[in-house]
Amino acid sequence: MKMIILGINASHCATAALLKDGKILSCISEERLTGVKNQSGLPIKAIEKALTESRLKSSDVDKVAFSFEDMAINSGFSVLGGDEGKNKITLGSVVWYAKEWLLANINFTRYIYPVVQKIFYTYFVFPQLKERLLEKFEKETKISKEKVEFVDHHNAHAYSAYFGSPNYWKGKRLILTLDAMGDNACATVSIGDKEVIKRIATTPFGNSIGDLYAYVTHYLGMKMGEHEYKVMGMAPYANEKYVDKVYQKIKDWIWVNKNLTFGTKVFSHVFYKLLDKPFKNERFDNISGAIQKLTEEVMTEWAKTTVQKTKVQDVVCAGGVFMNVKANEKIGELSEVKSLFVFPSCGDESTSIGAAYFVYQQNRYSDKNLPRIEPVEGLYFGPGFSTEIILKELSKKKYKNYKVEKIKDMEKGIAKLISERKIVARFAGRMEWGARALGNRSILTHPQNLEGVRDINEQIKSRDFWMPFAPSILSEKMDKYVINQKRIPGPYMVLAYETTDEGKEKLRAAIHQYDFSARPQEVKREHNPSYHKLISEFEKLTGIGAVLNTSFNLHGFPIVCTPEDALYVFENSGLEYLVLENFLVSK
Repeated sequence: MKMIILGINASHCATAALLKDGKILSCISEERLTGVKNQSGLPIKAIEKALTESRLKSSDVDKVAFSFEDMAINSGFSVLGGDEGKNKITLGSVVWYAKEWLLANINFTRYIYPVVQKIFYTYFVFPQLKERLLEKFEKETKISKEKVEFVDHHNAHAYSAYFGSPNYWKGKRLILTLDAMGDNACATVSIGDKEVIKRIATTPFGNSIGDLYAYVTHYLGMKMGEHEYKVMGMAPYANEKYVDKVYQKIKDWIWVNKNLTFGTKVFSHVFYKLLDKPFKNERFDNISGAIQKLTEEVMTEWAKTTVQKTKVQDVVCAGGVFMNVKANEKIGELSEVKSLFVFPSCGDESTSIGAAYFVYQQNRYSDKNLPRIEPVEGLYFGPGFSTEIILKELSKKKYKNYKVEKIKDMEKGIAKLISERKIVARFAGRMEWGARALGNRSILTHPQNLEGVRDINEQIKSRDFWMPFAPSILSEKMDKYVINQKRIPGPYMVLAYETTDEGKEKLRAAIHQYDFSARPQEVKREHNPSYHKLISEFEKLTGIGAVLNTSFNLHGFPIVCTPEDALYVFENSGLEYLVLENFLVSK
């Protein structure tokens, strides 16, 4: 029996995924097609592109899985109207801000609000919002709304972590999900065993370390929900003595309960009211260090406690807070943890895959003829482009002053340029899905090229000066450059590692410049033969089995998707070399 499922995340970083007989065919975020970073709303363009890339029609879809059950009152209108409706005054926005005021000013509200929300929204608000959403979805996609199912948000995270992990059918897995909120929860603990997931703990929303981290990000003048990684990047620069001074003021704001849930001093949506007192007159780096330290300690305590209580040592994780690669590193180092898998790009964009997994697996319980879900292997789920399309774009008059060469062995050609410390943008094969560039839409250079780091920051990316780059390392050479005693795989840039002495020397431009940690992409030949060959050719020339890799985009824009996108960045930056499949474009 054939089964095709369309998974949809219609909130932050809206995304569409197609699953056929348990295998991901395509997965694309709307932002890559609209140019609006973290685009929210129904991902109509992504749905169309996913179907096209999979050579399917809308009529081929058997079921549709949305990654939420209860639409939050504010995001519901965003889902229906997209980003263009964000600044309009609606019933939804009035209710939302009234609720926020009550939670911020009347403390007991935090205890009664979840109950009121569940009753009021479930019976009076959500049905209307969902019906409007379904009508819009059916009209835009030509897929019957009768095929739609709504999946609990944290179930979507849990199913992505479990069924996306290697060899999930062998033994038990401890499943942790953690984010700001979704379907009235912010964290869950589950056990996966024999392809069945059983939840054993749920933390109600309003008790999230993710909320606190986001508000600290905003307090420091950055964009909450997007720039938390900048706070994490700054944290190692702080002096531990001054970090601890700030940490002592906030350490009691969140804790782990014996029942494996989190507790917080106040409803976490109003943590912002507490920040000024402990942070006043404190330096940017000390605040960053304190919130990162608190996050690492709370998350490791939670993981340690759950492993001890459940006796399950193989841990899989998902949810936006697990994008914190330094906290993930600490979890992986716990003696109680035997193995760790963090689902790639595990923010809400990944729930499109998780929701599809959920619906597929529910059907598989009743139809044993359906194949087992295949774990993720590589993330190259986006569009690819033919030579004809690339040549058509290059033929445009505005590019006539660029030099264009067709290179027979492009991997060898790029390796030579990088060995000479040139900076090369690489556009090749199918686009990678997710927040990390994994070689096919990447800017590459020599991993010892510190001057190149400055050039990339100033002429191309406009990055904050303290932010580290990342290395792409041949899988067979990982042990030379990073310390990984448990052999925890790292193909998706969701884990940090400490570096060896050789790593500190050979990868010095591609690691954190203060604590020398790395967030590498472990490049496996079976995931990306062309990229693996490129790095291997570079190793022949330099003796280094790694390159510096950063995402191919301008600051504030999504990673490029099309040849047109790539040429736009090339034209509007200091890039000198652009590879479009087998064509080398230079200024």
